[in-house]
Amino acid sequence: MDDEPAADEPAADKYTFRIVQGDQEFEVEPMQGDVPAEAFYDYRDPYQSRENPSWGRSFSSRGTTDYQQDSTSILLLYEGPKGVSLIVVHDKYHEDLDNATAGSSVSFQLTGLPDDGEWAMIDDDYGWRIDGEEKGDVAQLDADHRAGAAGNDGEPPEGVDARLSWAWKTGRTDGMAYRGLADEDLSLTIDPAFNEDSYHRVGDDRRPDEEPDDPEEGEEYNGTINDWQVISATDGGDDFKRIWFDSLKAEVRIETVPASEPVTASLSGPEQASVGQNVTFTANASTDDVDGYEWTVNGTPVESTDGSTLTHSFEEAGTAEVSVTVTTAAERSDTASRTVEIAESETDGTDATDDRTPGFGAGAALVALAAVLLLAARRVHT
Repeated sequence: MDDEPAADEPAADKYTFRIVQGDQEFEVEPMQGDVPAEAFYDYRDPYQSRENPSWGRSFSSRGTTDYQQDSTSILLLYEGPKGVSLIVVHDKYHEDLDNATAGSSVSFQLTGLPDDGEWAMIDDDYGWRIDGEEKGDVAQLDADHRAGAAGNDGEPPEGVDARLSWAWKTGRTDGMAYRGLADEDLSLTIDPAFNEDSYHRVGDDRRPDEEPDDPEEGEEYNGTINDWQVISATDGGDDFKRIWFDSLKAEVRIETVPASEPVTASLSGPEQASVGQNVTFTANASTDDVDGYEWTVNGTPVESTDGSTLTHSFEEAGTAEVSVTVTTAAERSDTASRTVEIAESETDGTDATDDRTPGFGAGAALVALAAVLLLAARRVHT
């Protein structure tokens, strides 16, 4: 297996991947790995290990279990030694079926697949089970995308590059991997059909077999996918986050766009303050494309009335750290911090806005009180 990336693959720092569904629009970072996409997916079936058949009877992706969730479809981009792949996995694998949810069915119609890409994995191809009878998932591909694809079934779909349709049972997963997305002009559209809307549903007459599947088996195949998520790498690939699509019905577009410039944050403000004194800090960014500011004082989030500035008073003397995280619309972020030394208040606890008459201090008050008492005593003796 050739582990070298394609020679004409553009440098990763020239573009980034963006996913769009309706009003949702966000950049995603591919997960990173040192094995090809098919090994990352790690599909198991009995033919993969004849010496130990039980090893492969899960009919599931065993390499993506960290990302899988019950009744959920995920898609992620994976960058391995042979390029960038689109990985799709439906549902969650369970060894103990008592903890599993029922399987379901999903169909994707794909348009805009790169012509020089390849199918690293289409899960499943069950043709080996019964000679002459196709029971596998449906993969209908146009001529440019048929080569090397497992599970190829039926005539090519009209108007799209591929139609993939999956059905799986309780405790298993289904999915695919398509390699070759490293294209500066990528614009790949997924037209989804989940659950009852899928191209075939176990137990109905739409499944392209001579006879429909046994409807009595439908319960373990005809659960529901309730969520559709994108997995995006974070922390340089050491972790990941989940982004939920708003809809199970609306089309999704995956595209490459010129890489956005990284943002650099800076923070200005006083280095010293007193307890109870209002002081102001101002955040600055190296770009105007700022989507939000998040402020913290000693790690605790604080609200700002004006996103780029924070007016704050400190309750205790000591050292405080003020931080701001600036995030752009392209979800790039940077954090700047400033250390502030907090001194005890110089006031003696009296109100700094005391409106007493100037010069009328404590001594003058005592003299006035004595004069009043003397006058009162004279009146008594009169």
